[in-house]
Amino acid sequence: MYLKLFESVKITKGFSRSIIFDTNSGFLKFIPNILYDLLVNDNQNYLLLKKSLDDESNKILQQYIDFLISNKLAIIISSKKDLNRFKNSNNKIDEPNSLNYLIIDLDNINILCERIIPQIIESKIRFIQIRTTPLFSNTEILELFSLLRLFNETYINEISIVIKYTPEIFSFIINGNIDSEKYLQFIMHSSDENLRKDYGSIEIIKNKETIKIPISCGSVKLENMNSSRSFYYESIHCNSCLNKKISIDTNGNIRNCPSMSQNFGNIKDTTLEGALEHPDFKKYWNLTKDHIEVCRDCEFRYMCTDCRAYTERTHTNSEGLDTSKPLKCGYNPYTSEWEEWSKSPLKEKGIKHYDME
Repeated sequence: MYLKLFESVKITKGFSRSIIFDTNSGFLKFIPNILYDLLVNDNQNYLLLKKSLDDESNKILQQYIDFLISNKLAIIISSKKDLNRFKNSNNKIDEPNSLNYLIIDLDNINILCERIIPQIIESKIRFIQIRTTPLFSNTEILELFSLLRLFNETYINEISIVIKYTPEIFSFIINGNIDSEKYLQFIMHSSDENLRKDYGSIEIIKNKETIKIPISCGSVKLENMNSSRSFYYESIHCNSCLNKKISIDTNGNIRNCPSMSQNFGNIKDTTLEGALEHPDFKKYWNLTKDHIEVCRDCEFRYMCTDCRAYTERTHTNSEGLDTSKPLKCGYNPYTSEWEEWSKSPLKEKGIKHYDME
């Protein structure tokens, strides 16, 4: 008797516990590491294993098997021959384009010039996030919305817009007044409530907290974990935040992300592809969580976005890359406990360096 996890089901081992989750349904459960060790071996014959265990251990093992079957995480295979018919995934996604993600920070509408659109098409960028600063008025936000039609002829699949909540803008969005053929996500901070709701091809996320551009980046929370299959595969092979990402800050400077210090030219005189050719631009792209201090022992490491802009600044590798734990993470995989990151003594060096006191 063999157990075969469904293709959408993934397991990750941490220091003190493991997680099993379904990338299709979002189901997530903590499991003991001993169960991970059993499940990771596809060739484990559970019938033979049961014969070698005492009654109490057999009872526990059967509970594990029942849990997997009842939650539709695995199936029982009766023979090794049938088991070999299943092909294991290589956990890899092939994407030929050099860039996937673009972040643009705006404090005025002028930077969203038509010059950027051809570059987005040329680079085959699939996701764009536009983040507005508090300087934006309702009139400017409505003007921004009118420019979204310029992205209709691009390869972009999704446009995410971060704005401050106002009842007027909220009503404008849900009443279908925006001319766009793309999937739209609106993240509305400083709101009157926390809410996530779909309106057809529009998703609205209302958040009571205030987002300060760009220093609000890098916050690690359980509710922000990404359990999608594509994110899981990308996290195994690449940096889960910076891989194939490029950004333009409020001054037009091109960076890996708006919060990082190094820039690679200005959009006024440098193209996105030109910045991409800089020898340092991709230096963090292949730095996975398996190489980050503490994170490599964490069961959430393939679901968590790895911020390299704000870190604890405690470790670098032989190539000079910062391999410190993200500053804004308060999770301890050795105790399986969360705490407020800003109050941890281990964060003092990073907090002082980034002037977050």
